[in-house]
Amino acid sequence: MMKLRILFISLLCLLKFPGTGQDMYKVDSLITRLSDHVHDSIRCRIMFDIAAEFKATDTINALEYLESGKNIASRLDDMKGMGRYFEILGEMHSYHGYYRLSILDYDRALAYYSEADDDIGYFETLKDKGNVYLFMAEYTQAMNHYNSALDFYRRNNMVKGISRCLNNMGIIYKNQGNYVEALTVYDESVKYLDPEKDPMDIAEAYINMGNVFVYLGSYEKALEYFEMALEIAERENSLKNIALCLSNSGVVQNKCNNYKEAFNLYRRSLDVSEIINDQIQISNCLINLGTNYADMGQPELGLEYVQRGMAIKMELGDERAISNCYIHLAEIHCMLEGYDQAIDLFRTAIPEKKRLGDQEGLVRCYNGMGSVLLDRREYAEARKIVDQSLELAIEISALEHIVQGFRIKREIAVEVGDFRSAYQFAMQQHQYEDSLMDEATSKAVMEMEFRHRAKELERENENLRIQSNLTAELMDKRNAFLKSIIGIAFLLAAGLMLVVHFMRRLRLSSQKLEEKNLVITKQNLKLDTLNRNKDRMMSIIAHDLRGTLGNQLTAIEVLHQIEGDDKAEIDEKKLLGNLKHSASYSLELLENLLHWSRLEENDSYFHPEEVNLNTLITSCISLFDETARNKGLTFQLHTNGTIHCQVDRIMMEIIIRNLVSNAIKFSNNGGIIDINVEIENDQVNLTVTDHGIGMTDEQIDQITNNGGFTRRGTANEKGAGIGLTLVREFTSIHKGKIIIISKPGEGSCFEIVFPCRI
Repeated sequence: MMKLRILFISLLCLLKFPGTGQDMYKVDSLITRLSDHVHDSIRCRIMFDIAAEFKATDTINALEYLESGKNIASRLDDMKGMGRYFEILGEMHSYHGYYRLSILDYDRALAYYSEADDDIGYFETLKDKGNVYLFMAEYTQAMNHYNSALDFYRRNNMVKGISRCLNNMGIIYKNQGNYVEALTVYDESVKYLDPEKDPMDIAEAYINMGNVFVYLGSYEKALEYFEMALEIAERENSLKNIALCLSNSGVVQNKCNNYKEAFNLYRRSLDVSEIINDQIQISNCLINLGTNYADMGQPELGLEYVQRGMAIKMELGDERAISNCYIHLAEIHCMLEGYDQAIDLFRTAIPEKKRLGDQEGLVRCYNGMGSVLLDRREYAEARKIVDQSLELAIEISALEHIVQGFRIKREIAVEVGDFRSAYQFAMQQHQYEDSLMDEATSKAVMEMEFRHRAKELERENENLRIQSNLTAELMDKRNAFLKSIIGIAFLLAAGLMLVVHFMRRLRLSSQKLEEKNLVITKQNLKLDTLNRNKDRMMSIIAHDLRGTLGNQLTAIEVLHQIEGDDKAEIDEKKLLGNLKHSASYSLELLENLLHWSRLEENDSYFHPEEVNLNTLITSCISLFDETARNKGLTFQLHTNGTIHCQVDRIMMEIIIRNLVSNAIKFSNNGGIIDINVEIENDQVNLTVTDHGIGMTDEQIDQITNNGGFTRRGTANEKGAGIGLTLVREFTSIHKGKIIIISKPGEGSCFEIVFPCRI
């Protein structure tokens, strides 16, 4: 199924489009690194990085590198790598408009990142999934994802993530008509960004702020922000943002009736968008050109362009843009006096706008229908729907729509002969026309400008403070220099003595300080070690012990449910066996944790006593009779007589139990476990050999040097990774050593050598 989806995308994207020179340089450097001899994990990451660079410009190459990286990640069982694979695949689906497929990919990526404990990858993917919901106009879902990601970014002081979440939340507020809140979060998003490091993020925030001012009717302010964004985009050679700034500036010029200037801006934006094959911006430019042609008196040509743009929007699945196209087409049909077609289109758009929560679009529909009904002399219906438009337009402070609503009401009043009302509506229309922005908008702009001025004043004050401090410091140094010259003239001898005395005390103080720092450093290292051990122990308890206790509770619940039920077809003996096995594992885990914690806290004591090693080994083996029988394993014990030694009984039991348990875990069914103990030259050699799956040199190195290593057994048995650590440490306490010989597929041999004291 996945291959079919990937093939489908490839067929839709056969053409290759060039990226910027900087992007191609980055791709070339990544491809060059692949030719070096690097580890598979690094090779996998490089392939994913190349796929991410190609995802919007060369889909075929992107998919090739993506699949190659996935094969490596799957072979390495790399959960983080698999998460990265589905994350990039989700981005590609989203870019090409397959939003539902994109959400499925992101869900898979979230699952892999969660399993890999990769919080950054998890919340980045969560934010990207929110972007898809934003494209689909499912604002509640999008806002929930942004809030979750924003909380993580704030807790970890990840300023770029904070800014992008706020910026996207501003888009939702803008689409819902909450313009003041949109301006507030846009402005907050910018303050987190560094102009040198994050210029494009700042440019995007400026573009979004300009769009809000367009809705508020403050066109001069909108053009100011678009020009600031365009300056950044041109400096950074971002073709995508250049096209967006040109297109948005064209919208403002169109609203100001500068149709020729708007046409030139739209054409320039379309040319840039076609270079980078930005289907979203191409469709926007076609739609804008269509509405501009209609405003210039060429409605037939305008209808053609809007329909071309709408066809692309339908392929992309952009529901909000599609509903806007219904409005554009309806308005053009009104120009062509196709009133019935216009009414049908408005009625198609209205429920979509309500569903999407697009308040501004809904007002446009109401005003458009009001104008059509006015032309058809259906005054009562026209008045009713325009009243709805005005109520909503005033609520969201959409000035141009308020003006249009009162104009329509004035014309209706004139047509029905109600000239008093017509005069009142005309006065209200002029009142809103003369007002640049309402009280809420003015307040938002003033707050933003005040914050900007406050930052400038704060910066100036800081510069003055630094300059003042420097001046005072220079004066102090000059005075000190003069006093020093005078003092040297009269007290040269005394001064030299004081200097010698001071240097001696300073040296002693420095030595003491270094000694204290050394003590503190050692204490910090010890605390850090204890904290890591505590974290590891809690992780083991939370993961392994919780799992085994959960299995036991499940088994008990099943037994409880089938009690007295003659029809229950449950193998109680097998269930009880599983319960016993789970409880035995829990007990073994707790015992190992107890000894391990005492060992790490230096709270275990070495108490040697005379022990019969033959009897001790036989006793330990008997504990695993049932476990070995379940796997069909056979123990073979070889000794060269009875051996008595001075050892710590508890520690030696733990060593033997863990070696035998380890051999059982990694032996194949029906195998043999050889246990050999002999004494030679006052040295005891204890060997436990299995013929199971064996280990690689890298895994042996982890055990002998790093200590922590765990994996599933041949029957999917779990381990906590501390048993062999205890074996190594307790052997060391006995002045002994551990020798490991193993080959993958042939088995492992663990040899414990320690001096025998009688």
